[in-house]
Amino acid sequence: MDEKKVKDLVEEALALNESLYLIELAISANNKIQITIDGDNGVPLSECIRISKSVDGNFDREEEDFSLEVSTPDIAHPLKVKRQYIKNINRILKVKT
Repeated sequence: MDEKKVKDLVEEALALNESLYLIELAISANNKIQITIDGDNGVPLSECIRISKSVDGNFDREEEDFSLEVSTPDIAHPLKVKRQYIKNINRILKVKT
C-alpha cells in the first residue's frame, strides 16, 4: 500500500472541511490503514464516513486487499499536534513530562 497516496487522499478529503486535521496515519504490513483525525469543533460521524469513502473509492480491492479505519482520538490518547493543544485551551489537562 502506497502511504504517500493514502496521505494525499486524506489531505484532499480534509481540505473540504478546514476545521478537520490529520492526527495520525498508520499502515500495517498486512495493509490495515488506520487514520485518526480531529477537528477544532469535534468530528461528526458523517465526516469520518466521508473521508473513509474518499480514500476507499480510490483503491481497487481486487488489486490489493486492505482494511480501512477512520476514527477520532479519545480522551485516553495523548495530544500529538499543536491544533489539539489550541483546541483544549481553558480545559483541564493532565500533562506528563
